[in-house]
Amino acid sequence: MNVSQTMKTEENLTCLYVKLYHPDQATQPLYSLLPLNCLYKMNAEDPVRLGRDGQACTFVLNDAKVSRKQISFQAYRKARSPEIRFTVQNISQRGKIVVNGSELGYLERADLEDKALLRFGRYELLIWRQPGDSQDSFEVLFEKQNYPPSREMGLEIPCSVAVMDTVLGNYQNNGPLSPEPLESDETLVYE
Repeated sequence: MNVSQTMKTEENLTCLYVKLYHPDQATQPLYSLLPLNCLYKMNAEDPVRLGRDGQACTFVLNDAKVSRKQISFQAYRKARSPEIRFTVQNISQRGKIVVNGSELGYLERADLEDKALLRFGRYELLIWRQPGDSQDSFEVLFEKQNYPPSREMGLEIPCSVAVMDTVLGNYQNNGPLSPEPLESDETLVYE
């Protein structure tokens, strides 16, 4: 056998890009537990969980105001389509997330468009999908963004306050939004 027949071809994986912004990110190590600027390969059947609990979540935010389990991304394919797509699910029992202006309560999920703006607490996440060929795995790439992604999306949403205090409800007219998670964890020591 010649070498070209035995070598595995390089896969072009779908990539889930996540740009993170928090108004206090310059003064607090919120992303110190995340693999920033590094591609992280995931099995397509495994959810990408983000929260503060390192045992329950794939990726961890170093922030006591974030729920232990905050959000989950799940890969899926539509019938007769080779493309990997993603849903986002709110897995926080106490906090809400806002996806492109629509609020998701506990265990509610939404299909992600190719580009989406997620908000919870004082965080803004700009998420986009770069299509690939693989059907059994994908990559995740976390990056810190120095300005609110809402500005990039053409929305003027102040992120210096929690989701409930913003004017985001004016975009959707669904009333007041929820505060950042208020969970307490007896293992945390508060000063």
